[in-house]
Amino acid sequence: MNIAFETLSGSSERPNEDWVAANPTSVIVLDGVTAPRVTEHGCHHSVDWFTQNLGGRLLMLLSEDVDMSTALATAIDQVASLHQDTCTLDSPGVPAAAVAMLRRRDDTVDYLVLADAVIVLDSEDGIQVVSDTRVEQAAPEALARTREETIGTPEHQAAVARMSVEQLRKRNVPGGYWVAAAEREAAFRAFTGQIPAAGLRRVAIFTDGASRAVDTFEGMDWDTCLNFLQENGPRGLISYVRKIEAEDPEGRRWPRFKKSDDATVAMVEM
Repeated sequence: MNIAFETLSGSSERPNEDWVAANPTSVIVLDGVTAPRVTEHGCHHSVDWFTQNLGGRLLMLLSEDVDMSTALATAIDQVASLHQDTCTLDSPGVPAAAVAMLRRRDDTVDYLVLADAVIVLDSEDGIQVVSDTRVEQAAPEALARTREETIGTPEHQAAVARMSVEQLRKRNVPGGYWVAAAEREAAFRAFTGQIPAAGLRRVAIFTDGASRAVDTFEGMDWDTCLNFLQENGPRGLISYVRKIEAEDPEGRRWPRFKKSDDATVAMVEM
């Protein structure tokens, strides 16, 4: 596999809470989840601390012959053990992350998606998009209200906070949505599958700060996006996203939570 990736913070004033790494057979992309300020976090560790620790353990575990959900559950347990004596891990606001993973094993390629990351697989059978939209369905009315306000205004900030609090109530509970935090059960609620390696041409993995190139902005479908990635690389795609964001800083044309979000892209050519 030929692997290239790039990650960039959404703001120079905040740490990048995304995380990406690869070895010769695997790629892992994490998108850290920031809890609302009004929520009791229960943990004094930062989101980027969580993604770095979870990601490093996942990369080691994927080198072993275990299925991806089990690897994720084990990594969640391992990170929880680092701060279970100092933090209240059953608090809903503990650090968390969306997860997307890809691994080649012999004649197959395994994948896993949990929360709002996206994997796009391009094979001889066409393009397959693997995404988890359960978080968007957790508080649809509150989500819609965020898109009615202008980015940067107190009204928009309040709408985003309300939506985040409503979504948090449905995090990692049956009937809600699932994200990697401190509960190993989330790993077995992920979307998983495999595809034959033969005939698989290319794969791209996105955090939602980068997938907005297709799912928020107009001008690209997934096939066009993959072609753009092959020609310009992950850094080129993130630059394309940043250019569109800069042209619409208040979200009047493209309503969204933030002007710019942490953005990560990994491109795999088989």
